[in-house]
Amino acid sequence: MLRPSGFIEYSPAEQRLFDQISSIISDTYESFGYTHIHTPAVEANSVLLSKNWEETGKQIFWLYWLAQGSQDLKDYSLHFDLTVPFARYILDRESDLSFPFKRYQIQPVWRGERAQKGRFREFFQCDIDTIWKKDTWDYLFYDAEVIFTLSQTLSNILKVVNLDDTAIMHISNKKLILWFLQNLVPDDKIQPIASLIDKYSKIGLDNFKSSILDMEVSLEIFDKIHSFITTKTSLIEVDKIASFSDAPLFLQWFNELKEVAHKLESFQSAFQTNHQILVDLQIIRWLDYYTGTVFEATLHKDPALGSICWWWRYETLTGFIDPKKDNYAWVGWSIGITRLLSKLFAEQKQSQNTCASYLFLYFPETLSEILSLASTFISEWKKVEIYPSNDKLGKQFWLADKKWIPNVVILGEWEKQAWIYKIKNMQTGEEISIPKN
Repeated sequence: MLRPSGFIEYSPAEQRLFDQISSIISDTYESFGYTHIHTPAVEANSVLLSKNWEETGKQIFWLYWLAQGSQDLKDYSLHFDLTVPFARYILDRESDLSFPFKRYQIQPVWRGERAQKGRFREFFQCDIDTIWKKDTWDYLFYDAEVIFTLSQTLSNILKVVNLDDTAIMHISNKKLILWFLQNLVPDDKIQPIASLIDKYSKIGLDNFKSSILDMEVSLEIFDKIHSFITTKTSLIEVDKIASFSDAPLFLQWFNELKEVAHKLESFQSAFQTNHQILVDLQIIRWLDYYTGTVFEATLHKDPALGSICWWWRYETLTGFIDPKKDNYAWVGWSIGITRLLSKLFAEQKQSQNTCASYLFLYFPETLSEILSLASTFISEWKKVEIYPSNDKLGKQFWLADKKWIPNVVILGEWEKQAWIYKIKNMQTGEEISIPKN
């Protein structure tokens, strides 16, 4: 294979599935009022590296030729996510936007890491975010709205692609978990333990336990941490978490989580849905500019695939780019469409590899009538393909089978004289005659 590993290149059938899912995502996002934007593939490194420089610097694709002779050749890079470019977009255009501003983006991102199952060097993210001026809006409403929008989007996708699985939403509150850790371990151990919690599902209990005990944390403290982070409840049973502490600050952060859970219940009731949403204290999203509510989604029957989407609240990201502009907060999430598609492609057996729903057979004596009828179909927004030469009918039907085109249109000399055309369903074999206008 000549193509570099880890980079996207779809077959026609795969591209059709991508486009179908992308369309579902766009339609669902827009139904909840999110506006489509596009940002450049390239950003200045001063923007991309404004936060988490060391980790991000290991992943980004540096671009030398855009430097145009400057002393520091590493001035620009391909963006590694859509969130940092969106923060820059807000700062560039804040005088033109109305807040709260709700946006979505579906674009590729690039990361310089080893390609493996479920991880790619190039992949698409499908983001939505709501951003507002701090202290001006009930942000907990947007926490719930964004999570519900995600749940609805994934439900729509799984239904359309006939994937026999269910998305499970896991929500938590990062402030609640960090407070709990702060009251158990020294400050210098909080971040390493938070990082381990973030990796818990990958490394397993034994590695998690040994790593924490290696930090000279007592077995008693480990048991308390483990009991807390393995707590999972339904939305209506969230009060069980309050039993871990009666400290005022703990209860403050718990009430944030509880309010989001109750708002989600209201969404579920109003929309008459039953999405699987769990309160799961193992979800922490360890990067320190994620604050408050955090969220991930997995497939019920394939948890090993990992997160197919993730969600968080930001409080400070614009401030990292411009310290004078630390006055925005937002919530947002992203669907990892490339990871989800990798599962669908692996399970996909046969699929239509053209967008055409109708193949017009070629008859030289009626070609002008065939083109005229095809024109009518296209004016009605039907997708057509016209066989290009006077081959045997068997070969023409074979092409429809090969491309999985569901219908064949027949307009030969006999049909012309009878003032009809025929449509044959290639799956059922049923053939119907339709009068020509």
